[in-house]
Amino acid sequence: MTEDEIREFLSRLEVKKAEVKKVQFPELVPPPGLERLKIGFDYLAEIAVLVEAQLGQATLKIKDILGLQEGSVIELEKAAGESADVLVNHQPFARGEVIVIGNNYGVRIDSIYEAEKT
Repeated sequence: MTEDEIREFLSRLEVKKAEVKKVQFPELVPPPGLERLKIGFDYLAEIAVLVEAQLGQATLKIKDILGLQEGSVIELEKAAGESADVLVNHQPFARGEVIVIGNNYGVRIDSIYEAEKT
Protein backbone atom coordinates (compact mmCIF):
# COMPACT_ATOMS: atom_id res chain seq x y z
CA MET A 1 0.00 0.00 0.00
CA THR A 2 1.14 3.48 -0.70
CA GLU A 3 1.15 6.21 1.89
CA ASP A 4 -1.87 7.82 0.26
CA GLU A 5 -3.78 4.53 0.33
CA ILE A 6 -2.98 4.09 4.02
CA ARG A 7 -4.15 7.64 4.82
CA GLU A 8 -7.37 7.08 2.86
CA PHE A 9 -7.95 3.76 4.65
CA LEU A 10 -7.37 5.35 8.05
CA SER A 11 -9.64 8.30 7.25
CA ARG A 12 -12.53 5.90 6.60
CA LEU A 13 -12.20 4.30 10.05
CA GLU A 14 -14.58 5.65 12.62
CA VAL A 15 -13.06 6.33 15.98
CA LYS A 16 -15.56 5.38 18.66
CA LYS A 17 -15.14 6.29 22.28
CA ALA A 18 -15.26 3.44 24.73
CA GLU A 19 -18.41 3.54 26.81
CA VAL A 20 -18.36 2.27 30.38
CA LYS A 21 -21.64 1.07 31.86
CA LYS A 22 -22.41 -0.21 35.33
CA VAL A 23 -23.24 -3.91 35.26
CA GLN A 24 -26.66 -4.85 36.56
CA PHE A 25 -26.72 -8.39 37.92
CA PRO A 26 -30.00 -10.17 38.44
CA GLU A 27 -31.07 -10.84 42.02
CA LEU A 28 -29.85 -14.18 43.34
CA VAL A 29 -32.78 -16.44 44.03
CA PRO A 30 -32.27 -19.93 45.51
CA PRO A 31 -33.66 -22.71 43.37
CA PRO A 32 -36.93 -24.29 44.52
CA GLY A 33 -36.50 -27.10 47.05
CA LEU A 34 -33.15 -25.87 48.38
CA GLU A 35 -34.55 -25.56 51.90
CA ARG A 36 -34.95 -29.37 51.98
CA LEU A 37 -31.23 -29.98 51.32
CA LYS A 38 -29.95 -29.39 54.84
CA ILE A 39 -26.92 -31.49 55.74
CA GLY A 40 -27.12 -33.14 59.14
CA PHE A 41 -24.25 -33.30 61.63
CA ASP A 42 -24.07 -37.08 61.09
CA TYR A 43 -22.76 -36.42 57.59
CA LEU A 44 -19.86 -34.35 58.95
CA ALA A 45 -19.11 -36.76 61.80
CA GLU A 46 -17.25 -39.19 59.50
CA ILE A 47 -14.81 -36.63 58.03
CA ALA A 48 -11.23 -37.37 59.12
CA VAL A 49 -9.03 -34.50 60.35
CA LEU A 50 -5.39 -34.43 61.45
CA VAL A 51 -4.94 -33.88 65.21
CA GLU A 52 -1.45 -33.03 66.52
CA ALA A 53 -0.10 -32.34 70.00
CA GLN A 54 3.01 -30.16 70.16
CA LEU A 55 5.09 -31.83 72.84
CA GLY A 56 8.21 -29.85 72.06
CA GLN A 57 11.05 -29.67 69.60
CA ALA A 58 14.69 -30.61 69.43
CA THR A 59 17.69 -29.42 67.44
CA LEU A 60 19.87 -32.26 66.17
CA LYS A 61 22.94 -32.41 63.99
CA ILE A 62 22.68 -34.26 60.69
CA LYS A 63 25.06 -36.97 61.93
CA ASP A 64 22.76 -37.54 64.94
CA ILE A 65 19.68 -37.77 62.73
CA LEU A 66 21.43 -40.28 60.44
CA GLY A 67 22.28 -42.33 63.53
CA LEU A 68 18.63 -42.64 64.64
CA GLN A 69 17.19 -46.12 64.61
CA GLU A 70 14.22 -47.93 66.01
CA GLY A 71 14.17 -47.44 69.77
CA SER A 72 16.16 -44.18 69.67
CA VAL A 73 14.95 -41.45 72.02
CA ILE A 74 14.80 -37.73 71.18
CA GLU A 75 14.42 -35.58 74.28
CA LEU A 76 11.83 -32.81 74.08
CA GLU A 77 11.18 -29.88 76.41
CA LYS A 78 7.75 -31.04 77.56
CA ALA A 79 7.37 -33.43 80.45
CA ALA A 80 4.31 -35.02 82.01
CA GLY A 81 2.26 -32.34 83.73
CA GLU A 82 3.35 -29.51 81.42
CA SER A 83 1.00 -27.78 78.98
CA ALA A 84 0.92 -28.52 75.25
CA ASP A 85 -0.90 -27.06 72.25
CA VAL A 86 -3.32 -29.21 70.26
CA LEU A 87 -3.68 -28.50 66.53
CA VAL A 88 -6.44 -29.65 64.19
CA ASN A 89 -5.44 -29.61 60.52
CA HIS A 90 -2.38 -27.52 61.49
CA GLN A 91 -4.59 -24.85 63.15
CA PRO A 92 -4.45 -24.07 66.90
CA PHE A 93 -7.48 -25.69 68.52
CA ALA A 94 -6.89 -26.30 72.22
CA ARG A 95 -4.44 -26.41 75.08
CA GLY A 96 -3.96 -29.30 77.44
CA GLU A 97 -1.74 -31.08 79.92
CA VAL A 98 0.75 -33.78 78.91
CA ILE A 99 -0.15 -37.03 80.69
CA VAL A 100 1.27 -40.55 80.69
CA ILE A 101 -1.11 -43.44 80.03
CA GLY A 102 0.73 -46.73 80.44
CA ASN A 103 3.67 -46.53 78.03
CA ASN A 104 2.07 -43.75 75.96
CA TYR A 105 1.77 -40.00 76.19
CA GLY A 106 -1.53 -38.19 75.90
CA VAL A 107 -2.89 -34.69 76.26
CA ARG A 108 -5.79 -33.91 78.62
CA ILE A 109 -7.64 -30.92 77.10
CA ASP A 110 -7.85 -27.98 79.51
CA SER A 111 -9.30 -25.33 77.21
CA ILE A 112 -10.55 -25.01 73.64
CA TYR A 113 -9.67 -21.81 71.79
CA GLU A 114 -12.44 -19.57 70.56
CA ALA A 115 -12.86 -19.45 66.78
CA GLU A 116 -11.54 -16.30 65.13
CA LYS A 117 -14.32 -14.18 63.71
CA THR A 118 -13.69 -12.91 60.20
